[in-house]
Amino acid sequence: MKSKIAITEGDGVGPEVIKEAKKILRVISDYSELQFEFQEAPAGGEVWKKYGTNLPDKSYRVIKNADALLFGAVGLPDLAPGVAESAILKIRQGLDLYINLRPIKLYEPLKSICPLKADFIGKGIDMYIIRENTEGLYANIGGILREEVAINNMIYTRKGCERVIKYAFEFAKRRKHNKITSVDKANILKPSQLWRNIFTELGNKFPNINQENIYIDAFCQWLIRAPYSYETVVTGNLFGDIISDEGAFLIGSLGMASSGNIHPGETSMYEPIHGSAPDIAGKNVANPIGAILSVKLMLEESFKKPDIGDAIEQAVIEAIKEGRTQDIKEKNQKTLTTADMGDLIKENLKSILKR
Repeated sequence: MKSKIAITEGDGVGPEVIKEAKKILRVISDYSELQFEFQEAPAGGEVWKKYGTNLPDKSYRVIKNADALLFGAVGLPDLAPGVAESAILKIRQGLDLYINLRPIKLYEPLKSICPLKADFIGKGIDMYIIRENTEGLYANIGGILREEVAINNMIYTRKGCERVIKYAFEFAKRRKHNKITSVDKANILKPSQLWRNIFTELGNKFPNINQENIYIDAFCQWLIRAPYSYETVVTGNLFGDIISDEGAFLIGSLGMASSGNIHPGETSMYEPIHGSAPDIAGKNVANPIGAILSVKLMLEESFKKPDIGDAIEQAVIEAIKEGRTQDIKEKNQKTLTTADMGDLIKENLKSILKR
């Protein structure tokens, strides 16, 4: 029986990187017991222009009934902020995708383009940021009064905090991580104080995992000064959004960064964390690796196939030894287009899965 994968290409470079990610899913269908069926679920800015909505009901039904969603990027420069992008929030809220899983991993071939000194890189950068994905300021409870006053309420519930923090502890245990770090602003914010209390309560059930609390402003500094010291990081919605983008800068490019919007056991969404990048759209220069590594997360989290996820990662590492897209390229290296990179990773993956 084929698994249904909803496909939202989106705007800008979204269709280009999703095209390459689909190549990887086809290889998996050819060389494993998994079989995939793609179902289109248009959303974003171009869809809003055509239909007056950024997420048509038909698209949402396709997504809701799929086994997983592969999402490109949304946003257009000629639309007001949020007109296209709010489609993502609708999906996250509608499917209750309360986990946002964002790996921050610096691959060995890219160490030379990391902006940090070797001492700061240390033993390497390999962490997972687990971000609460449905509450906080992004619950979008508030409004604007007469263009004079604007309010958003930071909403933390016990249920919302408990389930993401519990997932983070279980994730750290599964990955055999020695430490879990909670990032908050408990010295000022009442929601963060609730968060920290719950982190401590749940932490008592995981005595074999070292636990630390750190304020968001301090963490932003230590993420630069000692990124090698973090493994599993759990935090709220806004803080997680900011620090995962900061972390992506350390691994070579936003184009390298993947993510999963997850409700364990239910339909989940996987997407690169970069935006629609309209300035390079249609030029065949975007880096598709973030989208391809999002497929890796999909195989691990939704289909419980960590071995195939490892194969995808190895295919990526081998590819960046041979050539690079412009965002991660060094002097005297072969320049690859978006399609070239996708094809190279595809062929590497074929070889690995045949072994």
